[in-house]
Amino acid sequence: MHKLNFLGIQNEQAEITKSATYVMFANSEEFGIELALRSLDGQHNNFVISQEPGRFLTKTDGQSQARCQAFTLDHTFFVDNQLNAISQIFEELSFYSGFRNSHIIVHFSETLAARFDENFVKKLLKKTKRLSDKYKTSLVFLMTGKSALEKLTHFVKYSALLDGVAHLNSHLMNHALIFDFWRHSHGVCSKVKYQLSFDDSPSAQLEQQQDEENAFYQQNLEQVFIAKELLPSETKLPPNYHVCDDNQSVLEKAKTNKGATVVLYASRDVEKAQLAAQCYKLRELCGPWLKIVIKNKDGVLRHHDECVFLTLGVNLILHTTTDISRLMSQVQALQGVKFARVLPKDYKAVLAHANGVEEKGYLTPTHFTDAVKKQRASSLSTGVSGVLVVLDLIKGLDPIDALRLFSVKRNGDFYTANRNQVLLYLHGCRENDVTNALERLFRLAISEFFTAHSIYSQDLYIEDICRNLKRDDENKELEDYSIGLLESAVEEQVPTMSTSGRTSSINDISRLPTRKPCTPYTLTLVDSE
Repeated sequence: MHKLNFLGIQNEQAEITKSATYVMFANSEEFGIELALRSLDGQHNNFVISQEPGRFLTKTDGQSQARCQAFTLDHTFFVDNQLNAISQIFEELSFYSGFRNSHIIVHFSETLAARFDENFVKKLLKKTKRLSDKYKTSLVFLMTGKSALEKLTHFVKYSALLDGVAHLNSHLMNHALIFDFWRHSHGVCSKVKYQLSFDDSPSAQLEQQQDEENAFYQQNLEQVFIAKELLPSETKLPPNYHVCDDNQSVLEKAKTNKGATVVLYASRDVEKAQLAAQCYKLRELCGPWLKIVIKNKDGVLRHHDECVFLTLGVNLILHTTTDISRLMSQVQALQGVKFARVLPKDYKAVLAHANGVEEKGYLTPTHFTDAVKKQRASSLSTGVSGVLVVLDLIKGLDPIDALRLFSVKRNGDFYTANRNQVLLYLHGCRENDVTNALERLFRLAISEFFTAHSIYSQDLYIEDICRNLKRDDENKELEDYSIGLLESAVEEQVPTMSTSGRTSSINDISRLPTRKPCTPYTLTLVDSE
């Protein structure tokens, strides 16, 4: 019998029985695939049908992969055939040995799931129920993508034709798996929620239901504690505002006023990592009704830092230019707002991931793909935006000529090249900021070297581009430009001026003398008369 192989999950929620059809939804395609893979069993035959079956096979272990056969679901074929598509898939699979009593995963991406209306779902489930009964198979439909969750109501409505529905909500480092209902050998369970971890040993932790009324703090709901560092002299404040000496005093007040609003400041004198840790511990201690506001006083918080603070429990971050009147308006807007995001289990892991990778500048293609993978993992844990920019070189132009003109100073910004493109990864960059970033990183006009550029921010497309790049590099089809760029850096060394006494000379080893040395001439004093 197949089951969801997560350490800590109860057997009733883990079982996947024979002659049964289950549906799993996931807003993240990456973790939806990880979830479905947990149902594969190396002791039984498995079949995977997906638009990209290779993504499943690369993640399975050797034992499961030996008993797993993968097939490509053609997008055009499914769109044209609709209701007959599943029947034809089962008919074709039935010719393979071991199909009876096997386990099947049919993956529908966001583009395919968007075509599912209520009438189609009803007819689809009727067909699959007959087929599952006939071949004694267990079937799991996997729907991935943010819009796929919108189709959940269609499937729940026809629960009589299904044996289980579950959906996975992934946000930053948190993965909440909710079983709407799930049939097992002893009956049916419903409305069960787990927190999943996809680390080296995938695990599940049952989440206990909390009474909402007990979590609501009626007292001190409108009280505001603010550091005096943020207040101009002679500022008039409402009666519910309380001025504290510094951030530490504000934090102490919050511990006994769990429904209040606290306003802290970030400046050059405040350690950002320490302040983030304090906000996390305060949120963990006080619960969701405390409002935590941070004022970016000296402009020290960048997009990367803001994402970390928001991940660790902060409600709102105010810009450097926000005056005190606007601050009070923003605080007023937060009254009665409950912090709804799930806190990560370990703030230290978030801060460690937030550093990303130290690489910058040119990387070899394989090194580039590895760095992108690490950086995407960092982005996933903190919500920091990162984009992959692919620049198409003008025909006939040597890639190294363009690579020499990139000037990168930030860690996490790195680039490489294939035969006719330059690939640039920008960490902590939004799609709307790419144009300004390119102007800053490239010494000349982009249009002089590139015909066009494409921006990718979704993991699915970035992963596909990196996979192709690494494959070409492993096949020795790409060139390493490291030595050529190093030589050009030496040639472009900036001349240095050295002075000694009354003489001065320019030391430039790469430049030949342009004229002969001057012949000394004796000066004589001329009589004024």
